[in-house]
Amino acid sequence: MKLDLSRLPVGEMVVGFLIVSLLVTFILAFTLVGSDTDVTDEGVTDVTSTPVLGSADITMGDNFFDSNDITVAAGDTLTFNLTNEGAAVHNMHIAQPDGNYSDDGVCELDGADPCSDPNAVTSGQTAVLEWEVPDAPGTVISFRCDFHPDVMTGTLTIQ
Repeated sequence: MKLDLSRLPVGEMVVGFLIVSLLVTFILAFTLVGSDTDVTDEGVTDVTSTPVLGSADITMGDNFFDSNDITVAAGDTLTFNLTNEGAAVHNMHIAQPDGNYSDDGVCELDGADPCSDPNAVTSGQTAVLEWEVPDAPGTVISFRCDFHPDVMTGTLTIQ
C-alpha cells in the first residue's frame, strides 16, 4: 500500500488550524481584558483596585513609570521608593489636589508640591518621595517626571 499525498485533506487542515488559532486569540484577549491589571506596550502596569498602603516601589524607565495609575488610601502617609533603570535623568513630582503644579520646571525639595529626593535621579540611582495622601476619597491627582512631562505621567486615585 502506497501513501497518496494528493488525497490528504490539506485544505481542511489549514482551515481548521486557522479557526482554532482565532478561537485561542479571542479567549486570551477577553481573559486579559477582564482582569484587574492591564499591561500596556511599554511594560507599564496599571493598578486599579486595591489601594497601596505604606509604600510603593516604582521603577522609572526611559519615558515611562512602571506604575502609572495607582490607587491610594485616603489619609495615609505613602512612601514611594523610586529606581531609575533608564538612561535619562528622571524624577517624580505630584501635583496639587487641584491638578496644578506649583513649581515651574523641576520641582524643589522644599517646594509646595511633593517631589522626589533627590529631585534629579540619574541612571541607576534611587530616590524617595514621602506623601501625605489627602483625606479626599474620589480625588484623582496627577504626577509626572519634570524632565519628560508630556510622556511620563500618571495618576493617583484616592480611595
